[in-house]
Amino acid sequence: MNEFIKFRNLVYEANNSVYPFLFLENYIIKSKTINTRELINQIRIIKQIEFEKKLGEKEIGELCSILGNNSYVDRFIIDIILKLFNDDIKVILKKKIEDLISQKQYNNQKLYHVLDISIECDLDVLSDSELLFMLQEYKLDFDLVSILTDYMDHFKRQGFKSQLSKLLTLDYPDNIKIQLLNLLKNLYSLENLDKSFLKHHVIDEKNKVFYDHYLNFSNLDLKFEKQGISILQSMFYGDFEDSGKGNNGGLAVLLKDLGEEISKDTSVAYVFTITITQELNKPFISYYDAKHLFIRLPIYLDQSVSDEFIKRELFIKRYIRNFLKQSEIKPDVFHIRYLDNASKAVAELCKELNKKLVFTLTPDPHRNMFDKSGQLKELKFNELVEKLNKIKIGDELIYLSDGIIGIGDTNVKKELDIYFPQFKDESINKKIKMISEGIQIDKSLNVLATDIYSNLLIELSETNRDFFKKPIILNVGRLSVLKGQIELLKAWSNSKLSDTHNLLIIGGDYEKPNKEEKMIIDFFKSYLQRSPEFKGRFIHKGAMSNMDIRLLQKGIIKKDLNYPHIYLCSSVKEEFGIAILEAMSKGFLTLGPTKGGVKTYMRHGENGFLIDTSNWETIAKEAENHIYDSKMDITEFKKIQAAGRKTVDENFSVKKISKEFVSFYLSLKGEKDYEI
Repeated sequence: MNEFIKFRNLVYEANNSVYPFLFLENYIIKSKTINTRELINQIRIIKQIEFEKKLGEKEIGELCSILGNNSYVDRFIIDIILKLFNDDIKVILKKKIEDLISQKQYNNQKLYHVLDISIECDLDVLSDSELLFMLQEYKLDFDLVSILTDYMDHFKRQGFKSQLSKLLTLDYPDNIKIQLLNLLKNLYSLENLDKSFLKHHVIDEKNKVFYDHYLNFSNLDLKFEKQGISILQSMFYGDFEDSGKGNNGGLAVLLKDLGEEISKDTSVAYVFTITITQELNKPFISYYDAKHLFIRLPIYLDQSVSDEFIKRELFIKRYIRNFLKQSEIKPDVFHIRYLDNASKAVAELCKELNKKLVFTLTPDPHRNMFDKSGQLKELKFNELVEKLNKIKIGDELIYLSDGIIGIGDTNVKKELDIYFPQFKDESINKKIKMISEGIQIDKSLNVLATDIYSNLLIELSETNRDFFKKPIILNVGRLSVLKGQIELLKAWSNSKLSDTHNLLIIGGDYEKPNKEEKMIIDFFKSYLQRSPEFKGRFIHKGAMSNMDIRLLQKGIIKKDLNYPHIYLCSSVKEEFGIAILEAMSKGFLTLGPTKGGVKTYMRHGENGFLIDTSNWETIAKEAENHIYDSKMDITEFKKIQAAGRKTVDENFSVKKISKEFVSFYLSLKGEKDYEI
């Protein structure tokens, strides 16, 4: 057993509530890269308070003194305060916060969190003069403007209308302006706000569609009441319309199709899919079916930080709660799919509303905590606590959830058992249902495949006109180091693959690339400049719609050549791989990573090939072994391709998968004909 799993099991046998703190302290003591006495002392203070479950004047003082120095340590502190908070310590906590504020013993980060705690604990700690001072002093700190606005809304603090209107004239992100507008609406009335003022300072051509939809929705008397259960599923990474851009991957495709199919069931009233949007260039709400709504919540997040949810967890929870209340949306089941603080916010809200919680669980980042020899990886402090925070959230969600879904089959369940010692508890184990992900097998293609195929050819330069005369290696997905597109380009260009195949990579946002996307796009460009012999042989296109990708795949696969068309997933790991399933369903010869969940449906050498995607050398070597050194002829490859298509057709239709989800949801609601 490796070092990480061994330590995890030992701690859980002793006391699982203090696991992350014990692990962190143990790691720091052993680590060669982390040796900070101050951090160890802070961890010991937090751990001791958590262990003793005692929160008095002394403990509150100690926690407040640490607060505001590290985002992850802050999260642990706030969780403990809220967990141990009760009426007996309300007066103590309020006095401590008031003293801290009056004496200005805070930095911006600490101030944000004490206001956050005050809202959660219903402690109105600011005088009018303090509130006025903060609105002026911190008007350029978007996080603080947001939490101050939330504070004023929660405690209905009037008397600041002119100051709030002035803030609307500043160069703020749209989401901050929407929050200010909501506050003015809740405290006063938007009817008295000059429309020309809005047009001049708030609404422009880029955000007009969103604002119009948002403001109209606020004024509509909509009733989301139908026979059956309502499901809310969260998707905090991207948009249905932006798959392949930024951090928006296959989950958008899955939830769009799955939500549509689930909503068709007569037992289901509505499916609400929520996301958090920063770019207000689409409608506030889109209907993808009469009963499937996609809701873009305009919550401000600081995208310059590595973990944009960690600080804003409680705000996200309150925002969603207020939105559901104002919209009279009453989900019966909440379904979350990530180990992050936004998902935790939804989980906590679900329990506050006394509804059923479903949680899709994967062993990530657990499987990345150790090296090949089983020893703990040497990680920097922030990277370490980021991973531990996710592990901590996963452990909490296991107990909070009413039902747990594992992606895949019994083999994946065995892997989950290794990483989650909680599953030894029968009360936890009986919550689990293994359900695979799926795709739309018979999705209607309203446009002829040859049209999109031809359109793509027209877009290419003169030197690329012959691109599709060779077999294609295709890769589709968001641009990311973990998705391995850089390694794929190196593998293709440094192997026999470039002799027989051309390479097409689709993904990324060309118009507004994030930092990682820009780095990869720049690498592609510079690589071709250094290797002009590959010009016209390698094409990178920005993200395309799922429909267009399917049309393109259909067009490519029609061309029968001396080698098979290949879909090569170069990801370091894939939890499941929606894009792989779609390529298999179209008849591509698929190569997928050995790490992750692909092995649950890809049988090596029968319906595809599993390869080591650790780096370009392993990708090149193993791809060459299967394509050339195996001595397979085109007939044998076609058998594998046909088997891949059959695997998807028989096992991964989203219509079939959706029935399993509906059955699971209904079982949690206590329907007699359904059981977990």
